[in-house]
Amino acid sequence: MRGAVLSQPGQPIEVVEVDIAPPGPGQVRVRVAACGVCHSDISLTDGSFPLMGPTIPGHEAAGVVTEVGAGVTRLEVGDHVVLSPNPACGHCRSCRRGRPGTCTETSALMTSTFPDGSTGLSLAGEVVYRGLGVAAWATEVNVLAGGAVKIPDDVPLDVACVIGCAVQTGVGAALNTASIQPGDSVLVLGAGGIGVSIAAGAAIAGATRVIVSDPSESRREQAMAFGATHVIDPTAADVVAEVMDLVDGGVDSAFDAVGSVELIDTAVAATCNGGGGRAGGCGADRRPACR
Repeated sequence: MRGAVLSQPGQPIEVVEVDIAPPGPGQVRVRVAACGVCHSDISLTDGSFPLMGPTIPGHEAAGVVTEVGAGVTRLEVGDHVVLSPNPACGHCRSCRRGRPGTCTETSALMTSTFPDGSTGLSLAGEVVYRGLGVAAWATEVNVLAGGAVKIPDDVPLDVACVIGCAVQTGVGAALNTASIQPGDSVLVLGAGGIGVSIAAGAAIAGATRVIVSDPSESRREQAMAFGATHVIDPTAADVVAEVMDLVDGGVDSAFDAVGSVELIDTAVAATCNGGGGRAGGCGADRRPACR
């Protein structure tokens, strides 16, 4: 198969032929139809995330199942699927307690291997790693069956791929992490894929004011289509002052959807007493924030 291999951080990625093993027990092979470029992939390529060795990035993908390994029963060849970089096994201690996000198998997201330490990928006899647990900047991937979620055949795969990261991260942050309630007010800093997904999640949750800040006019317009009620241009206005004008005392929840210390500070400053500032995205200059 062909894959985009990163050998060193900051160096050009090379598209080369990579050897891929047959899918092992509990795995499926998927022909990749579309894959996004996420901030986490950029963090891998620029060295913010550690590189274990030659690596194929890419984790926000969708495609078609071409082969199933032993023991796989819920997927068949020809199924259209969205891939997840963080599949839960369903039977470990965390999964049994309803906490799939801390499943013992989710370590693959950081180790860039399967749970048993293998990758199933090699180049000239050297191990190639599964960047962020998927390695989807390639024509094909092997993934755990639990990390391939079947979708209807009529859903465009180039649209479905963003569910694999941006949508589930943003909507999940709004609905699960922040637990936004009907009537809440929300600030989203950054209107990329995760930011507009947070706005959409907030709208779904019943937030009455969803304020989105982004320097790009086109992104601000896009945010309005995803549920934002107000937008702010941070290059032309003080974001915190604008928020305080719209919501007396500050918002209930604020999100940094970029991965910036400065924006984390802005998020915290814009929340009301008892509100929450949350960081999404990946980068090197991060620290936790809450209020």
